[in-house]
Amino acid sequence: MPVPGELPVFLEVALAVTRQQAAQHRVQTLVIPDTMTPQMKTIVQRERAGWQGELTLLPLPQPERTVLPRLKNPSHNHAVQVITGINAARGTHVLLHDADLFLLDDGALDQRYEQAVERDLDVLGISPVWDKWYAEKGLTHLAATWELIARRDWLRSFPPRMHMGHRAEMLGEEHIFDTTLRPQALTDPTRIAQDGLTEEIVHFNYVISTYRHFQRSTGTFTDNRFRLVLVRLLVDLFGEEPYDYALPTMAELADGLNNPAARVVFPTAQEAAADYAAFKSRISRTFDGEWCSRERGVQAHKDLAPFDEHYSYRGRKQ
Repeated sequence: MPVPGELPVFLEVALAVTRQQAAQHRVQTLVIPDTMTPQMKTIVQRERAGWQGELTLLPLPQPERTVLPRLKNPSHNHAVQVITGINAARGTHVLLHDADLFLLDDGALDQRYEQAVERDLDVLGISPVWDKWYAEKGLTHLAATWELIARRDWLRSFPPRMHMGHRAEMLGEEHIFDTTLRPQALTDPTRIAQDGLTEEIVHFNYVISTYRHFQRSTGTFTDNRFRLVLVRLLVDLFGEEPYDYALPTMAELADGLNNPAARVVFPTAQEAAADYAAFKSRISRTFDGEWCSRERGVQAHKDLAPFDEHYSYRGRKQ
């Protein structure tokens, strides 16, 4: 469970989501922050007593623990978190849970493990990688990292640097390979599959990177895909551990719908009605999951009412 140290609510949410999952095959849950904070320690300690299986907070090794925060490279952060987890894993398989991915079926993780074992796969992912270069080269079987499950022995059969994002030559061209993709590209395609669980997950993508861009920004920031709105919702509804997220309140975010001088602004209704409808649909599916109480789901829809009105959203309301 790689998590961002400066967003402790994502650890709280990730644990809330996975707590609802059946855990017949779960050996251990490894929480791996890119930056260790007191909040990470408190949250894991609080959850450990009622957790099914082993719940461990795993710091990054040195020198990465010191160097990575200074590099501010999200790809390197994630790769080192993944490699740290692989090195510590005791189970036969490793599953990478994305902090901004929500599981809607409480049997999803066990079922995916069982499918990987039954099909004797090295890697089972959910969807293809976003980079079209792989499809152009006929590597359509490669799986994106989110909720990817892989055999521990397969992962460890490659040097750690191979799993990290890096530039390398393949099929006569140089290309930048994202986390785990070069080992996948070097593996027999029949050992890799995608199961396309689009009805069982909601994945928002780029939430953490958007938050970090905002933190580094000055002046007005445009939240094109409503990712900061999502972070604010999660903080308000699930953030039990006190922390200064340095985010505008929901009321201040709503002010940015019509105030061009606000710290965070949004696209016009004409520009982004369809994008907001897609976002709100994901919100509805997310907060309808068994991991979330009905009260929180209702409150989420109330908090988004100014956005619904601004973008003339007429979808299902709670």
